[in-house]
Amino acid sequence: MIKIQKMDNKRNTWRPQEHLVSEPVAKKTRLVHKTIINDESKPNKWLDEPPLEVWDHHIIPLLSLRDLALARPVCTFFEAYWHDKFSKNVLPLRVGNDVATINDVMGVIEILSRRREYTKLNPFIVLLGKGDHPITSSWTNPHGNVCATTLGITRSNITFLGTGKETTTILGGFGIDNFENITFKQMTVTNTSDGGWGGRGIHMSNATVELVDVALKGCRRNALYIPNSTSESTVVATRCEFANSRCGAYVFGSLTSAKFKNCVFHENKYDGISGSDNATIHLHGDATAIHSNKRYGIKAYDSAKVLIHLPSHHNTSYNNRREDRYTWRGTIHTNIED
Repeated sequence: MIKIQKMDNKRNTWRPQEHLVSEPVAKKTRLVHKTIINDESKPNKWLDEPPLEVWDHHIIPLLSLRDLALARPVCTFFEAYWHDKFSKNVLPLRVGNDVATINDVMGVIEILSRRREYTKLNPFIVLLGKGDHPITSSWTNPHGNVCATTLGITRSNITFLGTGKETTTILGGFGIDNFENITFKQMTVTNTSDGGWGGRGIHMSNATVELVDVALKGCRRNALYIPNSTSESTVVATRCEFANSRCGAYVFGSLTSAKFKNCVFHENKYDGISGSDNATIHLHGDATAIHSNKRYGIKAYDSAKVLIHLPSHHNTSYNNRREDRYTWRGTIHTNIED
């Protein structure tokens, strides 16, 4: 009978700066496929020289980035496997496993980004499991204002992936300034902070952001906030919900473009969508709906342009308390053909 001993948690506490930045512990840094002939006289054979097919298809998928990093000192095989999987970027960072909370994510990303390059096509993946993920850190925006319960993004090319709008909830918001290719998928973001300049779901400037199947709702301030930028800022949102906040989406600036595909804006304290200062907003998709907001459905002022890429019979904005479409020195163009 084989007895499995429990690991000493104190001895195996993961310190990313040690396991990710340290020099290799073995000379073997390349994986080689080979045929193994069963020989019961050789001890530890399946650990020292395991068939790669067994590891690739049955064992490694069960390990997280932390697990494999901790295994590096065990034997030369794990050191080689770490280099192979890390170089191919197939080790996502799992919140709750690799790091305790979402507040620890950017520290690990900073370390790993110094070891390899992440790109738009090959981004760093952060997996967020089911349940609530509170953000307790703060972020200082470009104007020097401290935003409570906001996680500041410090690298480009990151994808945050949840399990669904109904199952993964971020209790806090995100601050993004001067970074590209930041993506959020399959989650709800709600920031109820009443401290200082906090309370926004996503605050972005000089950045490119993509939202897919995300609900930004229940925020004390604006669910999505894009102030005037000094360089191009773009956001593309697909099948997203902007609700129960001060404004659903607040879009400013001549260098800012926002595209919403099949998104819903409803029951916000002021406006569903508000654009100003030469910003450009595009609305696409038959599932688009802007309704039940307590002031305006769509507001365009100070030379902002809202382009509605939908047929004339589509009920895009309706049942908003004051007006469904309001302009003041701005324009709302309907029935735009693509």
